[in-house]
Amino acid sequence: MTQLVDQLDPDHAVTPILWLTDHQESEIAMDALRSGEPYSVGFSDDQAAYVFIAQSGAELAPVHAGRESAWSM
Repeated sequence: MTQLVDQLDPDHAVTPILWLTDHQESEIAMDALRSGEPYSVGFSDDQAAYVFIAQSGAELAPVHAGRESAWSM
């Protein structure tokens, strides 16, 4: 996600930068992944919505509903 954040205008990069530095949210994401659940986070700017999904495990099946970030778009 940091590669995408680097490409955003500074005004639009604030939310994802805050998410990247939120240690509590990182723990929530890691807990979801450790328990085999997918984790997603999303944000938007004036032109697009971005959704990042992480899923653990050897099986790369389509992502189903899992834990979502508390950070709203």
